[in-house]
Amino acid sequence: MKIHKKLILGVLFFAGLTMLSCKKWIDVAPKTQIESSRFLTNRQGYVEALTGVYLKMVATNMYGKELSFGFVDILGSSYTNNGSTAYRTAFSGNYQDQAVMNIITSIYSNTYNAIANINNILEQIDQVDKTIFAPGQYEQIKGEALGLRAFLHFDLLRLHTKSYKDGGVNTLGIPYVTTYSGTVTPRSTVKDDITKIIADLNLAEQLLKGELIETGVPSTTVNSTFDARKERFNYYAVKATKARAYLWAQDNINALKEAEDIIAVAPARFPFIALSALTAADPNKNRVFTTEHIFGLTVERLQQNITAVLDSSLRTGSLQYISSTRVNQQYEGIITDIRSQYMIKQVASQYYYTKLHQPQISRRMPLIKIPEMYYIAAECLSTSNPAKAVDYLNLVRRSRGITADLSQTSSTAQILTEIEKEYRKEFPNEGQIFFFHKRQNSNAVIGVSGTNQTLRYVLPLPQQELDFGF
Repeated sequence: MKIHKKLILGVLFFAGLTMLSCKKWIDVAPKTQIESSRFLTNRQGYVEALTGVYLKMVATNMYGKELSFGFVDILGSSYTNNGSTAYRTAFSGNYQDQAVMNIITSIYSNTYNAIANINNILEQIDQVDKTIFAPGQYEQIKGEALGLRAFLHFDLLRLHTKSYKDGGVNTLGIPYVTTYSGTVTPRSTVKDDITKIIADLNLAEQLLKGELIETGVPSTTVNSTFDARKERFNYYAVKATKARAYLWAQDNINALKEAEDIIAVAPARFPFIALSALTAADPNKNRVFTTEHIFGLTVERLQQNITAVLDSSLRTGSLQYISSTRVNQQYEGIITDIRSQYMIKQVASQYYYTKLHQPQISRRMPLIKIPEMYYIAAECLSTSNPAKAVDYLNLVRRSRGITADLSQTSSTAQILTEIEKEYRKEFPNEGQIFFFHKRQNSNAVIGVSGTNQTLRYVLPLPQQELDFGF
C-alpha cells in the first residue's frame, strides 16, 4: 500500500516526542533514516519501543479521541448534538467531505504507523540474544506486540469493511500487514483477515498465559517496567479481543468460551466498581470504573482532549451532549442506575457525559471492560440458553444499581433488545456503540431519523489507497 510505504520510514522516532528516556532516538539520525536495529539490541530498547506503540495509540487521531469519544462515537449516535461541522457531516453519512476524509485518513494512517512499529519489534526480537531479557520478558514483549497487532487490525477491519450480517465474509477486507518493509501488502478477504487476527491472538495467548494480573495493586511479574498490566495488552485483553473477533465472525461457540473464561476470574481480577468509589469527593471519584478495565490506556492529555468537546462549562455549539428526551429513553427513567446518576451532568436543558472528567492522577481511557464479556456471553446464549443469558445481564444490571431483574422467561428477541439497551447505557465515550450496531447491521438506531442507512457502516479507504489501486 502507498500509505504503508510512506509510514515505515522513521516509525520509531515518535516516542521521543513524549518520553524523556527516548530522546536519544531523535538525536542520532534524521527521522527518515533511523536505524532501528541500533536500539533493539538491549532489554531497554524493546521496552521503550513497545511503550512507543502505546504512546502512539493515545494520540487524538487514535484512542485519545477519534476512536473513543470522538469520531467513532459520533457515528454510533451517542450524542444528540454532534459537535463540530465535520462530525455533523460524518453523522449524516457524507464521508467524501474533505474534512471528514481528513479524519478517516488520519485514523487509518496512524493506526498502520503503530502496526509498523509493532512489526519492527517482532522482526527484531527473534534476531537478538534472548539472554538480554529478564525471565519472562521476551514472552511478555512479543505477546503484547502480537496481541496489539491483532487488536489494531481488528478495529480497522470493523471500520472499513462490511459486517458478516451484511454479507461481508468473502468481500475485500484490509491489508493485514506483518512485515516491516516497503513491500505492498494486498487486501485480504474479511474472512482471511479474521483468520489472521485470531492466529496472532492465539500465539499471543500462549506467550502471555504465564502472567498474573493483580487487582488494584501493581503486578509482581517480570519487573517494574510491566507493573500496570491492565494498561498493557495483557493475557485477558487477548482473550477479550478473541471474544470480540469470534462474535464478529458469528462464531458464538468460541466467542462464548473466551468470554466465560474471563467471567470466571472477574470477581477477583475485574470487580465491578464499588459505590463508594463514585460517592467519594474528587480527586478520588472513579468515574471511569478502573477496577473493571481489562485493557485501558493512560491518556496524559485527556483533559485537554475533551475540552471544547465534552466540557459543559464552555457552553459552545461544538459540544457533544444529549437531550433530556434521550436521557429518559436511554436510561429508561431508572434513577438508581449509577451510569445516569453519576456519569451525566445537567446544564439547563442539556446533558453531558462526565465519564472522562477524571482527576489528573487518573486520565484512564477504557478500551475493554468486563461488562462487555457478560454482554457477549448473553448474546451467544440468547437462543441456546436464554435463562443463563438473562442471569448474565441481571448480574451487570444489579452492579449498576438496577434492582428490577429481567424475567427468566425472556425470549431471544427480548434478550437482544436488552443487550442493545445495555450497550447504549454502558459505552458512551468509549467508541463501542457504532461497532455494536454495525455488527448487527441495525437499520433502526436511536438518534437516527427514519431508517438507518446501513451503507454508513463502511468507511471509505483514504484516497491515496484508492489511487494506488485498492
